[in-house]
Amino acid sequence: MSTSALFAPLQTAARRTPPADVRDSLRVRLEEAALNATAVGAQVLYDGWLVRFAHSSAKRARSVNVLGLSTRTLDERLAYCSSLYARHGLPMVLRITSIGPDFSLDAELESRGYTFTDETRVMCMPLAPRTCVRGDLQFLTVDAGRFAAAVGEMRGSLPGHVEEHRTRLLGLAVDILPVLAMDAAGRSVAAGLAARDGDLLGLFDIVTDPAQRRKGYAGALVEHLLAEGAAGGATTAYLQVEPENSAARALYGRYGFKDCYAYWYRLPAEHAEA
Repeated sequence: MSTSALFAPLQTAARRTPPADVRDSLRVRLEEAALNATAVGAQVLYDGWLVRFAHSSAKRARSVNVLGLSTRTLDERLAYCSSLYARHGLPMVLRITSIGPDFSLDAELESRGYTFTDETRVMCMPLAPRTCVRGDLQFLTVDAGRFAAAVGEMRGSLPGHVEEHRTRLLGLAVDILPVLAMDAAGRSVAAGLAARDGDLLGLFDIVTDPAQRRKGYAGALVEHLLAEGAAGGATTAYLQVEPENSAARALYGRYGFKDCYAYWYRLPAEHAEA
């Protein structure tokens, strides 16, 4: 497959059953790296499904992720997972990707009344050595606790979600770089985390203090994380963003990120607002 075809944007948000040849080695590796960078402590591997149970605001940390084809019937799998989520006091959420491997699953869930929600695009780019120059900011690498607290404050997160975020970061097996952008007054104006998995660099939790937006702080932080990742040996960078977030997509596009694949969630009708 050519590089231009590999990084070509997805055509429409409705393209949710692509041909199997879209499941190439880079996309599969990116999906694995993203799962590694968002690993949780409570999870079960069941018949090709990775079932996660974090009490998190992020659906990715509390959803079924399809890793392989299954041997049991879909109704059996859904009943089993529904009972697991009920025991953990969580609604059941299934995460579906455009790279499969079960390309029939989305339509089968839709036929059973499962609601489609929260499409996200995985964007990626080749990563070359670069420099970051922003004289009015200091980039401070911090521990997981301080990072989670800063991100939670900027997002207005509940205390329980901040603690879950901190615990999840502490439990990761991949290398992470949690960074705060500090202004001249010593205030945290933006936050972002890079997770390096071999030659792949994932960007997560990119957030700006609501009072400090439109000053270029997020872009400067992204540039810093990319430069650090390239210096550490990463050759491909990726991130995740909602397709309707035009401001973020425009920012990432300026750095060379393009749509690579998509994922979305399916929820039982009774949990449509979960």
